[in-house]
Amino acid sequence: MTFKGVFIDDTVEAAQYAELLSTPGKNGISIEYKQVTRATELVDWIFGNKIDLVLLDFRLDENPDALDPQHSYLGSGLAQLLRDKAINQPNLDFPIVLVSAENKFEKYYYPDSTAHDLFDRTYGKEFAIENTQAISNQLLDICIGYKLIKTNWNIDSSRFSLFSLENNEREIIENQEIRLGLSNAGAPHLVASFIFRNLIDRPGILFSDEDIAARLGVKDIEPVVSFLKKKGVLYNGVFSAGWRRWWAHRFNLMAEEVFGRRPTTMSGEERANIINDKMGALVKPAESRWNKSSREKFAFACACCSFPTEIRHSVSAFDPNTPRFAQRKRICWDCVQTDKNLLKKLEVDDIDKIIASQVKHKNRDEKEPE
Repeated sequence: MTFKGVFIDDTVEAAQYAELLSTPGKNGISIEYKQVTRATELVDWIFGNKIDLVLLDFRLDENPDALDPQHSYLGSGLAQLLRDKAINQPNLDFPIVLVSAENKFEKYYYPDSTAHDLFDRTYGKEFAIENTQAISNQLLDICIGYKLIKTNWNIDSSRFSLFSLENNEREIIENQEIRLGLSNAGAPHLVASFIFRNLIDRPGILFSDEDIAARLGVKDIEPVVSFLKKKGVLYNGVFSAGWRRWWAHRFNLMAEEVFGRRPTTMSGEERANIINDKMGALVKPAESRWNKSSREKFAFACACCSFPTEIRHSVSAFDPNTPRFAQRKRICWDCVQTDKNLLKKLEVDDIDKIIASQVKHKNRDEKEPE
């Protein structure tokens, strides 16, 4: 089927993004541009036309010719009205995606205080131009995912089928936090938000490519992707077409088989040599962002730069909403010393504030114990 999308903005220049992000064809998205009007009018129009995807600019209040300033509003205001109405009409629920100029995005948009859980995804307009194909694929996958969620909406137990796990593996996702998160969701967009926030975007039950690279101790996983797929590690549940993810429990079993022990007890150099020998691949070992060494015991992807990172050259990130099944975020020393974590709005946890302060003035060339 062809999904119907709409891009709402207060300037006609936004029409180019509607055309750019459309995926023509029988199984694509046709996105039209619609200039901002009064919020209640837009809400009625969107639901009346059974729109499958809504794209919004965050600042819908900057063009006085488009709307009387007395009736202006932000994208988050319109999104809230749409979400409220979807609670009562879950069969008509749809994804809402923020697409805004990156300078405005950084200045005005704070997910935890200005628009919590209103948007499924957020993209800068400049980024959208540079990554059109990838974002178009993600938008299509979100629409497909919403359709799947709504198909399983009236049966709580069916929501677990969204993850395409074998029956003997269901305990992986049927823990209390996930069970209640899915069953208590009052609308499909809340299910989607829960899955994105706790599974797709947070390492724990699923791993990203960067998480896998860190655990394998390599720079790039592409040489071993076919091997991982043969071992059944690839996640193929809801939202997997737009976001490649890997089952953590299957990866851990595979890693024990390949390395003979937990891979994080070995250096990146050691792991790369074993991978090249046993998987028939040609991988390069990861290098520490702090000292450029491949002899570090890489354990996770930095929450800021996403590069493979070792425990001893990292600090804990303040992350108050970490579920019990998820991995706590850590920030590499390189990002701390260069303040990259602040640009990503990642705070160092108080338990490591002293270490972070010392790292700010630390000499990287200083000899360290192996």
